[in-house]
Amino acid sequence: MNPRAVWVVSTLFLVTLPLVQASSPIVRVPGAIYLSDFEKNPLEKKLVRAARCFFDPQLTRYAGTLRFPQTVSVEAFLGDVCRIRGNAQQGGVAAWIPISELEPLPENFLVNLQKAEERRAEVDDLISRNEVAIGMTADEVGRSLGRPQKTTKRAEKDGLREVWEYIRYKLVPQTTFGPGVTQTVVTMPGGTNAPAGTLVTTGTGLVANTIYVKVPAGTLTVTLENGIVESMEQSEESSRGGKVSIVVPPLEVYW
Repeated sequence: MNPRAVWVVSTLFLVTLPLVQASSPIVRVPGAIYLSDFEKNPLEKKLVRAARCFFDPQLTRYAGTLRFPQTVSVEAFLGDVCRIRGNAQQGGVAAWIPISELEPLPENFLVNLQKAEERRAEVDDLISRNEVAIGMTADEVGRSLGRPQKTTKRAEKDGLREVWEYIRYKLVPQTTFGPGVTQTVVTMPGGTNAPAGTLVTTGTGLVANTIYVKVPAGTLTVTLENGIVESMEQSEESSRGGKVSIVVPPLEVYW
């Protein structure tokens, strides 16, 4: 093989390899709470010593020893361990370490983080069913119901008051009949003098055609105080059982 051809192939491989790695999805550990789920940047904390780090939260697959002193970026928490990004003896690393290897966390940080995760899961469930609850944010309402058909805003002494109005729709079937081709399928069981088989006969006649039309079924009015749902009103026709869900407002885990 031509030596120059070998050099060209090798160069192409080295160029394309980082692109494949960059597009690989991040593997999330079940049960871990990721700060990115709350649109938060990683938490910057100092190490208290040169800490051993691991590729898994069970701390069984040794990844290296983190340099000391340094500040690491904390991305996720799971029990008494956390996922960090920092510099180990052999270079940059993303790994798990015991929380005790970090300087003290803010007061009640882990308690508030767990509450925030429980709220996030509850809100995500409501959004998956296109529902709204008192205590949701304006962004969460938009993710659940989309943009309102009408909005009004009013500045008050306590802040901004917004009213979002939605029109609820339902699908109503409408069936029409028109001329068309009909087919009748007859299955022949067969017998002593006749083989089994299927007979299809074609003719003309009226054919049913059903379509579903979206028609207004009621209204839903959502009132927000400073970006948080404070109350809701819905017409009886659009009501889903009359039950109003309530979630706790967003928790500030850290600033």
